[in-house]
Amino acid sequence: MATRKTELPGVGTKHTLDLSTGEELVVVEHRSRRWEITRLSPEGEVGQSLPLQPDEASELGRILQRGSPEREDPRKQMLFEEFAIEWVTLGGGSPLVGETLLGSGIRVRTGVSVIAVLRPNGSVPSPPPDLEFQAGETLVVIGLRDQVDRFLEIFAPIAPPE
Repeated sequence: MATRKTELPGVGTKHTLDLSTGEELVVVEHRSRRWEITRLSPEGEVGQSLPLQPDEASELGRILQRGSPEREDPRKQMLFEEFAIEWVTLGGGSPLVGETLLGSGIRVRTGVSVIAVLRPNGSVPSPPPDLEFQAGETLVVIGLRDQVDRFLEIFAPIAPPE
């Protein structure tokens, strides 16, 4: 069993665990405190991604009794303090579902740019303004840290822990 840790500049940290089945378990810890868990088949096919809110990730950590992952020296992150990239999966209730990129006003309202839309049937890099967002797809946004935070507040708020 091997594990790998990869820094994702402006995004966070990717942890990869090689499983005895030949599959890989990939856990991405986003700088925005969100987590994603994805299974990769031995052939490299990507399984369903499971997003976790901070409280859910903490509870999963307690269940697995492993504690929090080791973090890199924070000085290595200094270059990316203002710059951020975020992946946001749209749920059925997202205010973006059914909106076009232009009609959503994402750039005007937050300052971030949508650099890709990841869909089950393929990715759309540099999406055109008339692209309509659908539930289940993932937006990849880029901007200054405060712009990305604003995007998350408006379009993908994190529910406060109860």
